[in-house]
Amino acid sequence: MDAEAFSDGLLGLIIRLAGLFWLLGAFALVRQIRMEMMLDRMTSQIEGMAEKVARDAAEAEGDAREPTKPADETAIERWKDRDDAARRGWIAGQAVVLIATALAMILLHPLAVWLVALLVTGQGLYFFWREWTARRAPNAEAARHARPTRATVNAGWASIVVAILVWSASFRGVLG
Repeated sequence: MDAEAFSDGLLGLIIRLAGLFWLLGAFALVRQIRMEMMLDRMTSQIEGMAEKVARDAAEAEGDAREPTKPADETAIERWKDRDDAARRGWIAGQAVVLIATALAMILLHPLAVWLVALLVTGQGLYFFWREWTARRAPNAEAARHARPTRATVNAGWASIVVAILVWSASFRGVLG
Protein backbone atom coordinates (compact mmCIF):
# COMPACT_ATOMS: atom_id res chain seq x y z
CA MET A 1 0.00 0.00 0.00
CA ASP A 2 1.46 3.31 -1.03
CA ALA A 3 1.13 6.62 0.79
CA GLU A 4 -1.57 7.95 -1.54
CA ALA A 5 -3.86 4.95 -0.99
CA PHE A 6 -3.27 5.19 2.76
CA SER A 7 -4.10 8.90 2.84
CA ASP A 8 -7.25 8.32 0.74
CA GLY A 9 -8.37 5.57 3.12
CA LEU A 10 -7.65 7.77 6.12
CA LEU A 11 -9.54 10.68 4.53
CA GLY A 12 -12.54 8.41 3.90
CA LEU A 13 -12.43 7.19 7.51
CA ILE A 14 -12.27 10.74 8.86
CA ILE A 15 -15.24 11.78 6.70
CA ARG A 16 -17.26 8.77 7.84
CA LEU A 17 -16.48 9.51 11.49
CA ALA A 18 -17.40 13.17 11.02
CA GLY A 19 -20.64 12.04 9.35
CA LEU A 20 -21.43 9.78 12.29
CA PHE A 21 -20.69 12.62 14.71
CA TRP A 22 -22.95 14.95 12.70
CA LEU A 23 -25.73 12.36 12.60
CA LEU A 24 -25.65 12.04 16.39
CA GLY A 25 -25.49 15.83 16.69
CA ALA A 26 -28.49 16.24 14.40
CA PHE A 27 -30.59 13.95 16.55
CA ALA A 28 -29.47 15.84 19.66
CA LEU A 29 -30.43 19.08 17.91
CA VAL A 30 -33.91 17.80 17.10
CA ARG A 31 -34.29 16.67 20.70
CA GLN A 32 -33.20 20.10 21.96
CA ILE A 33 -35.72 21.86 19.71
CA ARG A 34 -38.52 19.60 20.96
CA MET A 35 -37.50 20.25 24.59
CA GLU A 36 -37.43 24.03 24.04
CA MET A 37 -40.89 23.92 22.49
CA MET A 38 -42.20 21.86 25.41
CA LEU A 39 -40.62 24.24 27.95
CA ASP A 40 -42.14 27.24 26.16
CA ARG A 41 -45.61 25.68 26.37
CA MET A 42 -45.14 24.87 30.06
CA THR A 43 -43.83 28.37 30.82
CA SER A 44 -46.79 29.89 29.00
CA GLN A 45 -49.21 27.76 31.02
CA ILE A 46 -47.50 28.68 34.30
CA GLU A 47 -47.59 32.39 33.42
CA GLY A 48 -51.27 32.09 32.57
CA MET A 49 -52.01 30.41 35.90
CA ALA A 50 -49.96 33.04 37.78
CA GLU A 51 -51.91 35.84 36.11
CA LYS A 52 -55.20 34.13 37.00
CA VAL A 53 -54.11 33.76 40.65
CA ALA A 54 -53.12 37.44 40.74
CA ARG A 55 -56.50 38.47 39.28
CA ASP A 56 -58.35 36.25 41.76
CA ALA A 57 -56.37 37.71 44.64
CA ALA A 58 -57.11 41.24 43.45
CA GLU A 59 -60.83 40.41 43.20
CA ALA A 60 -60.83 38.91 46.71
CA GLU A 61 -59.32 42.12 48.08
CA GLY A 62 -61.87 44.20 46.22
CA ASP A 63 -59.24 45.80 44.00
CA ALA A 64 -60.82 46.38 40.59
CA ARG A 65 -57.49 47.04 38.93
CA GLU A 66 -55.89 44.15 37.11
CA PRO A 67 -52.24 43.53 37.83
CA THR A 68 -50.33 44.00 34.60
CA LYS A 69 -46.78 44.07 33.39
CA PRO A 70 -45.39 47.25 31.89
CA ALA A 71 -46.21 47.47 28.17
CA ASP A 72 -42.56 47.57 27.11
CA GLU A 73 -41.76 44.41 29.11
CA THR A 74 -44.66 42.58 27.48
CA ALA A 75 -43.57 43.75 24.02
CA ILE A 76 -40.00 42.56 24.63
CA GLU A 77 -41.25 39.16 25.79
CA ARG A 78 -43.43 38.84 22.69
CA TRP A 79 -40.47 39.84 20.50
CA LYS A 80 -38.28 37.18 22.14
CA ASP A 81 -41.00 34.53 21.76
CA ARG A 82 -41.41 35.27 18.03
CA ASP A 83 -37.63 35.34 17.58
CA ASP A 84 -37.21 32.00 19.38
CA ALA A 85 -39.89 30.41 17.21
CA ALA A 86 -38.25 31.68 14.03
CA ARG A 87 -34.80 30.54 15.22
CA ARG A 88 -36.12 27.08 16.05
CA GLY A 89 -37.72 26.81 12.62
CA TRP A 90 -34.46 27.67 10.90
CA ILE A 91 -32.50 25.23 13.06
CA ALA A 92 -35.03 22.47 12.38
CA GLY A 93 -34.56 22.99 8.65
CA GLN A 94 -30.79 22.90 9.07
CA ALA A 95 -31.13 19.70 11.13
CA VAL A 96 -32.81 18.01 8.16
CA VAL A 97 -29.94 19.10 5.90
CA LEU A 98 -27.47 17.96 8.56
CA ILE A 99 -29.03 14.48 8.70
CA ALA A 100 -28.92 14.13 4.90
CA THR A 101 -25.33 15.41 4.80
CA ALA A 102 -24.24 13.08 7.57
CA LEU A 103 -25.76 10.05 5.83
CA ALA A 104 -24.10 10.99 2.54
CA MET A 105 -20.76 11.39 4.34
CA ILE A 106 -21.08 8.03 6.11
CA LEU A 107 -21.78 6.37 2.76
CA LEU A 108 -19.04 8.43 1.03
CA HIS A 109 -21.68 9.39 -1.53
CA PRO A 110 -20.82 12.11 -4.09
CA LEU A 111 -23.97 14.01 -3.05
CA ALA A 112 -22.11 14.87 0.18
CA VAL A 113 -20.20 17.55 -1.78
CA TRP A 114 -23.38 19.47 -2.53
CA LEU A 115 -25.05 18.83 0.79
CA VAL A 116 -22.06 20.05 2.78
CA ALA A 117 -22.00 23.18 0.61
CA LEU A 118 -25.71 23.69 1.36
CA LEU A 119 -25.10 23.15 5.06
CA VAL A 120 -22.20 25.61 5.29
CA THR A 121 -24.10 28.19 3.23
CA GLY A 122 -27.11 27.79 5.53
CA GLN A 123 -24.91 28.29 8.58
CA GLY A 124 -23.40 31.42 7.07
CA LEU A 125 -26.84 32.81 6.32
CA TYR A 126 -27.90 31.93 9.87
CA PHE A 127 -25.02 33.98 11.33
CA PHE A 128 -25.88 37.00 9.16
CA TRP A 129 -29.57 36.68 10.02
CA ARG A 130 -28.88 36.45 13.78
CA GLU A 131 -26.64 39.52 13.67
CA TRP A 132 -29.29 41.41 11.67
CA THR A 133 -31.89 40.36 14.25
CA ALA A 134 -29.66 41.36 17.16
CA ARG A 135 -29.17 44.84 15.71
CA ARG A 136 -32.96 45.30 15.60
CA ALA A 137 -33.60 43.93 19.08
CA PRO A 138 -35.65 46.08 21.45
CA ASN A 139 -32.98 46.10 24.18
CA ALA A 140 -29.43 44.91 24.93
CA GLU A 141 -30.58 41.71 26.67
CA ALA A 142 -32.68 40.70 23.67
CA ALA A 143 -29.72 41.46 21.38
CA ARG A 144 -27.49 39.14 23.42
CA HIS A 145 -30.21 36.52 23.27
CA ALA A 146 -30.44 36.84 19.47
CA ARG A 147 -26.74 36.40 18.76
CA PRO A 148 -25.33 32.88 18.25
CA THR A 149 -23.53 31.32 21.18
CA ARG A 150 -19.81 30.66 21.15
CA ALA A 151 -20.50 26.94 20.70
CA THR A 152 -22.58 27.69 17.58
CA VAL A 153 -19.78 29.80 16.11
CA ASN A 154 -17.26 27.05 16.85
CA ALA A 155 -19.55 24.51 15.19
CA GLY A 156 -19.65 26.75 12.12
CA TRP A 157 -15.85 26.77 11.91
CA ALA A 158 -15.74 23.00 12.38
CA SER A 159 -18.28 22.63 9.55
CA ILE A 160 -16.02 24.61 7.24
CA VAL A 161 -13.09 22.30 8.08
CA VAL A 162 -15.22 19.20 7.45
CA ALA A 163 -16.51 20.72 4.21
CA ILE A 164 -12.94 21.24 3.02
CA LEU A 165 -12.19 17.59 3.83
CA VAL A 166 -15.25 16.43 1.87
CA TRP A 167 -14.34 18.62 -1.10
CA SER A 168 -10.77 17.31 -0.95
CA ALA A 169 -12.07 13.75 -0.89
CA SER A 170 -14.22 14.47 -3.93
CA PHE A 171 -11.26 15.98 -5.76
CA ARG A 172 -9.12 12.93 -4.95
CA GLY A 173 -11.85 10.48 -6.02
CA VAL A 174 -12.54 9.07 -2.56
CA LEU A 175 -16.28 9.71 -2.78
CA GLY A 176 -18.51 7.43 -4.83
